[in-house]
Amino acid sequence: MLLKRIVALSGETVEFREGELYVDGNLIEEPYVHHRSNWNLPQRTVAPGHVYVVGDNRGTPMALHKFGETNMNRIVGGVL
Repeated sequence: MLLKRIVALSGETVEFREGELYVDGNLIEEPYVHHRSNWNLPQRTVAPGHVYVVGDNRGTPMALHKFGETNMNRIVGGVL
């Protein structure tokens, strides 16, 4: 089980540019992310019935993290 933040919903686009998160082309302010690496991820559209998740600890390279699109059926928690 992983603790992740939902950053994009079905049909939205998501991308990272130099560590900054963009959803539908808009920069998302993330005051809870204190350390960023220069993550770069091309724009992608979240599939129907899925969400895009990522953790808040982004101070290390992308290759060391588990994140991405996941089926909504896998969500077992709620909003904190």
